[in-house]
Order: sequence, then structure tokens, then C-alpha cells
Amino acid sequence: MKSNMGIRKKTKKAALKYSIPSKRKKYTPKHLLKKASLAHREGRLAEAEKGYLEILKKKPDWGTVLNALGTVFIDQGQLDKAHKAFEKAIELSRHPYSPAYYNLAWLKQLKNDHKGAISIYRAILEKQPDFGQAWNNLGTAYRETGDLDQALSCFRKAVEFAPDMAEAWNNLGVAQDEFDMIQDAAKSYKKAIEIRSDYASAHFNLGVSLQKLGVFKEAEDHYKKVLKTKPDDKSTMFMLQSLGTLETPDAAPAEYVRRVFDECAGTFERTLVENLEYKTPKLLFDLVRPYLTEEMTVLDLGCGTGLGSQFYRPFAKKLIGVDVSLKMLEKAAGKKIYDRLEAVDIFQDWKFPQKFDLIYSSDVFVYFGNLDPVIKSASSYLNYGGIIAFSVERLDDNSMEHRLFPSGRYAHSQTYIQDILSRHALHILEEAKADIRKESGDPVKGLLFVAKKY
Repeated sequence: MKSNMGIRKKTKKAALKYSIPSKRKKYTPKHLLKKASLAHREGRLAEAEKGYLEILKKKPDWGTVLNALGTVFIDQGQLDKAHKAFEKAIELSRHPYSPAYYNLAWLKQLKNDHKGAISIYRAILEKQPDFGQAWNNLGTAYRETGDLDQALSCFRKAVEFAPDMAEAWNNLGVAQDEFDMIQDAAKSYKKAIEIRSDYASAHFNLGVSLQKLGVFKEAEDHYKKVLKTKPDDKSTMFMLQSLGTLETPDAAPAEYVRRVFDECAGTFERTLVENLEYKTPKLLFDLVRPYLTEEMTVLDLGCGTGLGSQFYRPFAKKLIGVDVSLKMLEKAAGKKIYDRLEAVDIFQDWKFPQKFDLIYSSDVFVYFGNLDPVIKSASSYLNYGGIIAFSVERLDDNSMEHRLFPSGRYAHSQTYIQDILSRHALHILEEAKADIRKESGDPVKGLLFVAKKY
């Protein structure tokens, strides 16, 4: 499972906290508010909370302070308390579209209630159509619900009304990239960097776009700028390695794969199925179907959003899905098909409580060059006579085992796969060549395998 470049970029949920001006007057509520606000800005959250609560003892109906208290609760991770504070502030406000109303929408986004956030932002924008920050946040909410058209429209509005907002330009670039508008996306990322020269996410995203356009040297320059501010960023290091400028690793780091799929979970299925004509789950199922029986214990290895799960459910006594991305697992859970879902890094030692009759994996092994650890684990967790079915991208040069491409994915030779399956007591039942999806309009060549434990 994957998206266009094997990567999807960060959409930052920037949210505005309204500052609270006050005139200093010793020992008055306004003076206490100034002190509490300063403590909040400096990160002294417990002191800020104490100050706001002290004010509310004297003036319990001061909506501005309730709103400020709500933002402290968010920063402390106390989202339920924040919700109550914002709702009370809204009740006390004479203006239905007060700062607390905006912050309540932001809170709903934090709690993954994106539809609830959309409703509030829409109401705000009816009264304040030039509110660029709200357009930006509305765009992120639509993106999380998978509505790419609305997201793109909102980000365009955001940069129209807030042209100096770097996050909005970065988010517009992400939306454009998802529509394969790569050159437009690159321009948007460059605009974000003009506004904020050290904007690491925009540099990373621009590097990815430039890789797609084949401008590798410039892409390398932007990755190096990310590493100046984030020297331990494993995703950026891996993308540099994919350019061939550094030694090729055995596999993509788990942090990179998690980042890729956490950030594209909301748009994954539409982008992959509609835009890239993704075919692997159905092609793989058709190949393994003659070997399936009823009442099988099945492992979906790298399940993603569960695109192939409906094919295997009729044959499964128990269907377990695992993935490194928590957001993908949330989407898979929403399908209510799996018996159990777990967050697992499959390149590490496996620790399942049972063995399986079937292990299948669609477009997961593309993030591993050296497949020996994964195939070894799979073989050890297959019952005797059990089946493994999986896909890889095809490397036509059989003199090589595997190769990392600038897409951030590995391709494997047919000879290498045959050898590694034999090494781990897996007898090939079926193998097939197929076009598994498209990338930049061109078909991606793949290999499909079905093998049996003996």
C-alpha cells in the first residue's frame, strides 16, 4: 500500500489563539489577566491556569478569560475541560462568532471531529468571509474527511485572504500535489519558504516535488536545509538516500513509513484508487483465491485502511490487521471488518500469540530492500501448509537483488524473491507480472507471489 511518491506530506493544523490585551493596574482583575497571559505565553501553564481561575472566582462570567483558560487546557492536553470552557465562553458572549467559537472548532479538529469543526468554520466564514486562518483550518478539516476538492478550494481562499501565512501556502502545495499538480505545488512550497526561510516542512515537501520533476540536485539542497534545523530527521535522511547520494539502507525507517501514512490517511483511498488506478489488492486476491478455504486464521500485513479486507473476510475465522501507522489503523477500524487491529513494525521481531493459515501483504514490501527478516518472520508464523501472498515492485535487472529508487520505494528482482522464498521453506505456487498502479501517468511494474509453507 502506498501513495504516489511513497510519500505524503505534512498538513499543519495551524490554529489561532487570540491574544488578550490588558492595561496594567495592580491587583485588579485586568492586572491578574496580564500576568496569567504572560505565564501562558512563556509556557508556565500551571501558573497561567491558576491565574485565570483566580480571576474567574471574582468574575465568573468573563468570557474572554474562560476562552483563555480553554486554550491553557488544550496545551495541557485536557481536552474535555477545554471543551466546557469554550462552550461556557460562547454562552456568555454577545457575539455568536466569538474567539471561543473559533477555538471550539480547533478543539474539535484536535479530537478528530472534523465534521463538527467544518460546521463551525462554515458558520464563522459566513459572517467573516475574509478570515484566512479559518479558511486554512477548514481546508485541513476537509482533507481529513477525504474531500480533496473542498480542501483545495479552501486553501486557495486561505492564501487569498492571508497571503503572508506560510502554513496556508504549504497546505495548498499538499492539496495540489494530491491532484498531481506538481509544478503548482512546488511554486506554493517556494512561496511558503519565501515567507519563512527555515520552514522545515515546506523544504521537505519541495524536495519531494522536485524529485518527482527529476530535479534531483535542487531536491537534495532542500533536504539538506531540513537537516540543518532537524539533524536527526530520519525521513529526510531516507529521501537523501533514495537519491543515491548516501549509502542505501536495508529498509525505510519505521518513522518515515509512519509519517507517510499518518499524513495521507484521510485522502489515501481516493488518491490511490481514483487518481492512481491502484489494482494490487484485487490482483493479489485473484491469484491466491484458488488456495483459500473457509475458517482460516488470516493476517493482513500492513493493512493500511483495509482496502483488501473485504475480499478475505468470507474465508476468515479470524482476520487480524497490523500496520505501523495509527491513523491508518483508525481508518481500518471504521470499516468494522477486522477482528483485531494492532500497531506493529513488521521489520522487527514478531510477537503474535498464534500462527496463521494465510498472510497477505499488498504493496508493503516496497519499503524494505532486504526482505530476509520479513520473509523469515512470516515463514515462522505460518502453520504447516499455510499460504503467503504478497506484491513487490519489479526490478528487471536480475543481477541485482533490490534497488532503492527516488520514489522512496524499493524494487526487487524476480530471482531474488524466488531465492529468498526457497531459503525460508516457502514453495512458490503462483507468480505473475502485472501493472499494479500508475505514477505520473505511467504504469508501475509489479510482481505478485503466492507461496506455501512446507
